[in-house]
Amino acid sequence: MTTLLDPVAPRQAPAAPDPSRQVGWRRLRGPAAGFAVAAVAVGALGQALGTVAAGQVAEGPTATLVGLLALFVVGSAVVDTAGRVVWAGVVDRAEGRLRGDLLSAALHQPLAHLTEQAVGEVLDRVDDDTHEVGTLLRQQVWMAMRTAFAAIPMWLVAGLAWWPAFVLFPVVGSVTVWVMRPRLAEIARLKVIEEAAWTDHAAALEEGIAGRDDLRTSRGQAFAVQRLARLSAAVHEKFLRVLGVEAGLAVRVGLLLHGLLVAIAVAGVALVSGGLLDVAGLVTLFLATTMFVGQINNLAHQLPDIQAGLGAVVRLRALLASEQEPDGGADVPEGALDLTIRDLDFSYAEGGFGLRGVDLRLEAGHTLALVGRTGSGKSTLASLLSRAVEPPPGTIFLDGVDITTLDLQALRSRVGVVTQRTEILAGTLAENITLFADTPRTEVEAAVAELGLTEWVAGMPDGLDTLLGPGGTTLSAGEEQLVAFARLLVRHVQLVVLDEATARMDPVTEGRVVAAADRLIRGRTGVLVAHRLSTIERAEAVAVLEHGRVVQHGPRSVLAAEDGPYRRLLLASGHAGPGDVVDGTPIAPAAPVAPVVPAQEAEDAAPGGGVGARRRIGTPPQRPEVGSGPSLARGIWHALWIRPWWGAWSILLFLGGSVLAPLGVITGFLWGLVVQRLADGESPLLLTALLVVALLSAPLFLADAFRRYPRWWIEVMLRVRMTVLLGQIRTRRLPRTPPGEVVARTMDADRYARYADRWVDFVNGLLVALITMLVGGTWLAGGILLAVMAASALAATLGRPVAGRSAARSSAARASFGRAVVSAVESARTVKLAGRTPQVRAHLRRVDDGRVQAAVFEHRVQALLDGVPIVMVQVGVVAAWACYLAEVWGLATALLVATAVSGFDWFGRVSGAVVTEAPGTRAWQRTTSRFAGGRDLTTLPEGIDLVAGEAPGPDPVRRVRLDRLELSGFSAVHDDGTIGVERVDLAVERGELVLLVGQVGSGKSSLLAALAGLIEHRGALRWNGEEVTDPEVFLKPGQVGHVAQVPRVLSGSFSDNVQLGHDRAFDQPVADARLGEDVAEAGGPKALVGHRGVRLSGGQVQRLALARALAADAELLLADDVSSALDAATEIELWTALRARDTTVIGATSKRAALAQADRVVVLVDGEIAAVGPWVELAERWGHLAG
Repeated sequence: MTTLLDPVAPRQAPAAPDPSRQVGWRRLRGPAAGFAVAAVAVGALGQALGTVAAGQVAEGPTATLVGLLALFVVGSAVVDTAGRVVWAGVVDRAEGRLRGDLLSAALHQPLAHLTEQAVGEVLDRVDDDTHEVGTLLRQQVWMAMRTAFAAIPMWLVAGLAWWPAFVLFPVVGSVTVWVMRPRLAEIARLKVIEEAAWTDHAAALEEGIAGRDDLRTSRGQAFAVQRLARLSAAVHEKFLRVLGVEAGLAVRVGLLLHGLLVAIAVAGVALVSGGLLDVAGLVTLFLATTMFVGQINNLAHQLPDIQAGLGAVVRLRALLASEQEPDGGADVPEGALDLTIRDLDFSYAEGGFGLRGVDLRLEAGHTLALVGRTGSGKSTLASLLSRAVEPPPGTIFLDGVDITTLDLQALRSRVGVVTQRTEILAGTLAENITLFADTPRTEVEAAVAELGLTEWVAGMPDGLDTLLGPGGTTLSAGEEQLVAFARLLVRHVQLVVLDEATARMDPVTEGRVVAAADRLIRGRTGVLVAHRLSTIERAEAVAVLEHGRVVQHGPRSVLAAEDGPYRRLLLASGHAGPGDVVDGTPIAPAAPVAPVVPAQEAEDAAPGGGVGARRRIGTPPQRPEVGSGPSLARGIWHALWIRPWWGAWSILLFLGGSVLAPLGVITGFLWGLVVQRLADGESPLLLTALLVVALLSAPLFLADAFRRYPRWWIEVMLRVRMTVLLGQIRTRRLPRTPPGEVVARTMDADRYARYADRWVDFVNGLLVALITMLVGGTWLAGGILLAVMAASALAATLGRPVAGRSAARSSAARASFGRAVVSAVESARTVKLAGRTPQVRAHLRRVDDGRVQAAVFEHRVQALLDGVPIVMVQVGVVAAWACYLAEVWGLATALLVATAVSGFDWFGRVSGAVVTEAPGTRAWQRTTSRFAGGRDLTTLPEGIDLVAGEAPGPDPVRRVRLDRLELSGFSAVHDDGTIGVERVDLAVERGELVLLVGQVGSGKSSLLAALAGLIEHRGALRWNGEEVTDPEVFLKPGQVGHVAQVPRVLSGSFSDNVQLGHDRAFDQPVADARLGEDVAEAGGPKALVGHRGVRLSGGQVQRLALARALAADAELLLADDVSSALDAATEIELWTALRARDTTVIGATSKRAALAQADRVVVLVDGEIAAVGPWVELAERWGHLAG
């Protein structure tokens, strides 16, 4: 598997670094950033001057001194808040630009690399990592700047109060850096490893959600859950390594810094006792040191978040430095192009299937057909022509020019490719045809008309403006291929490559599309890849491939008359095209078939009219309402107790660390008593000893909390992801939501953990206020702290409507962006081969612009509301000294309250946060809970342990033998009200092979999906005479197995994909699916496929999915066009093997070879049954539907 963290081959460095490929401070440059930095510097200076004023007030309070104190500290808080508001906008806009550059880097990777990366991994880089970096800049970097700007003024103030501080501060700072540096490097190394585990986790999550229907219909849910549980345990294990180093570092740094404070305190007491320092100097010295130590300590406590952000930076730099497609090169020659392939040897880096010694020549303006059995290398050869995969230099030439020397974008814009798999992007039908290019509407309408799709488009809910893709109208695989041809018609190409481009179309539809393609190809060079040999009748030349070698090559009519591989393929397919004769006699078909009907005649004869049946719209089915989970309060309360020793116990540890910290209430209480005793001329020896113990205890409390609490945080995030996966793949399906949107919501799970953390700190704030009230001996002492919290909460309440809407809007915008990114990356092959990467990138930029604006507004509102407690804290400090001036309390209490309130700004901020963040968090919780089926997001079913990586295996398969399946008045209805089929009456006996045939859009796939319980049905469905009342539960393996038109392959081995964690057979299902030879060539059952292994052709993917369904040994097998990408010989072998298994099969196909073997064929026209019977009886009337 290619990952975004893989090392890249060294490339020649450009003359100057490309700013768009850098992650550094330059991204933040600008007047706004300059203002913000100046504001934080002024604020830090004000804080330093405030300590001097406080010392003077302690020695001799006057109104003037208190006024100066207010000016310095309150003014600095106001300036700091203004800077923070501006800084939030700077960061969010830089974050948006970074996302754009990351998308460009990701989308401009070589196609072979990009398509081998899990979509969830790309989303993790582009969305989640940039979010982490943005959070780092808004919070930790701002705090670091405050600390850095405050350090020098505090050092000067302390040094002027007591000259040894000039030496102590730099020494302790240097030792602290010396202690931190090697451990920070180790943390960074471990963090990269941890984040790789997170990436694997995100990729598996996205893959499971995207493949939910495949998992449902093959009982693979337990396999997906077990895999995610193991990956969750890997995240926990890697994170624990990081946490161990971080906790050890926190203890060392904490003891060093607190040791400095202890040294200052003890020395200051001794100096005052000896008459070498006055009380004002002592207060100033200790307060300056406390502020210095407190800020550095706070920064040290942010190390987990800092390292998470720095780890994200490392990963982002890896993506920006990833190998990019070559830029520049020669122009593509004008006019029709001749094609020459010389001695081509090629194999994928992952191993597996390749090409050997290929030599071909195609003259300009002519067409070559590549044929052969599935897996023979046809698609691989076709992909080399557009450099979807980079060919070896000197092997492929267009008009004598080596294609590896041509400009890649120019080449792809001149080479039109339609592959056997078509991707649909999240966008309108028109945008899917143009791929977001600025193509005139008239050209789109002309392409639609030329393909005969006008009526089909008119049947869409909004015509060309109908939303398709994730979250929009669903198209069948055949309809998707129609869109692919429309894309080709609006482009101006010189070389046309059609790789199984009509495999999922019926012959009538294919006839119209082929006629349009003929007009496109006329005068151009064409390469056709097809298993349906009727598709290649317009090709003058044929090349037959076997195991990656060309075994026959020449004019089609000549090869048809010679005994050889091509003739054998013709005999196996039962098709004789014009000119395919032997000794003057047409090749005899392998089974009785109807005569081939020319495309125009087929169109005229087809009941129901033109290409693509009109969509039938009815009333959407009533689905059970999905709950939104528990209330926010209940959800948060439960989250704190999922791991009590990590969550709830940490509350007490944080409380202990808070009250014993340099700015803690106990520390302030003891320090106030020490200063009071000194002012009274008494010896504070015992109190000083207690102060030393308190200061040295704080790092130990906090270190223990940091060993536990982050693990709880990670557990919450992992539980949310697992709960959502469980909801998405559960037997009872939920409303279909685009996988990208679902994954993006789960990646926002830190919002939930953060809100729980707000309540932890809010409760601790109340307890700190209570303790202050008790030790201060007056309610006013605690009242000042409560006033800070109350003012923050009041401001938050007033701003809650705005903050709540902005947070909800920002979360929704992030989900929309995730949906668009996943859609674009999933469709990367289509986009890149069409040369439309810049246009799709511009579309994503427009989507992200909305997210940036929402984020700027959200974070500016949040910064403004966060500034209220910061200002109120400084007002509280002034109030403490004003009360001392007014003789409300003595010096000890003044120091107690001033110290406690100075360290109280965080508690004030969380008081506002619990109010302002509630609407956004609740909106996120409701939406995400619906994705999880209405469950509590942190409640896991019994048996799932994400720390141990354990999850229950699959339940025993319960089955009811199928003797007879009856459909009566049966209709298949999609969630949007689209009617697939209606009024179907059909009975199927045990062991029968019944195949559906019909035009694109006739309802074949819908009928099969309804029989698998994947969409709703109306009417009666009876199993052995008993009506099935709960199809979503009953119609599952081992009752029903379903193979989709475009099945999903999971990352893992062949055996993983076939057995899915069950004790199932492997060899026989693989043999019956005609996959045995492919498995052997790839390296055996344990060979990896999917994102981590060998590339599979479309036919191999279909057969792998069929083997998975056969391994389930279901009573009824539903096979949706499983032979569309198979050659005729393999197809006959496959259907023969299915007949030999005596399996009851209902399938869909347009292949004559398959229809000839069916017991009965059901003809569907416009969603209704038009005829039923053996194909030999139906062929004369309906033969135009088969090819």
